[in-house]
Amino acid sequence: FVQQSAGKDFVAAGSRHEAPKLAGKNLDGTRIDVASMRGKIVVVNFWASWCAPCRAETPGLVQLSKANPTVAFLGVNEKDPAGAKAFVRDNGVPYPSVVDRLGTLAAGWPVAPGLPSTFVLDANGRIAARFTGPVVPDDDLKPVLTRLQAEA
Repeated sequence: FVQQSAGKDFVAAGSRHEAPKLAGKNLDGTRIDVASMRGKIVVVNFWASWCAPCRAETPGLVQLSKANPTVAFLGVNEKDPAGAKAFVRDNGVPYPSVVDRLGTLAAGWPVAPGLPSTFVLDANGRIAARFTGPVVPDDDLKPVLTRLQAEA
């Protein structure tokens, strides 16, 4: 990764690596696999309902996901399946979240210790950007999405 600013990394197209595997059951028990989203830009957000910065960034992520229907959004709920269902319902989160009960899914990703962490995958399933800590969707994610859409 090339550090852009504190907690923000963007990778040039020629230097990107394949995203780690990420599959599991979402909050309603349906199996989900990020590999099935290939062909789309994908925002992967590692979060938990008890995480204050995660809670703060959620409304912006919800709004950005609704404004970008061609972009896939996927949450990865860390060790919090019971609280996650209520949180998703109460906050109107429209995209699915895979449950990572033991933290084994996160362990395969270049995630900083602590939550939240957000990755943006290009349409080829490669990591294009990484954000450690909370994101401000309009300031952080929107420019990355615009840049990746221009690559296509």
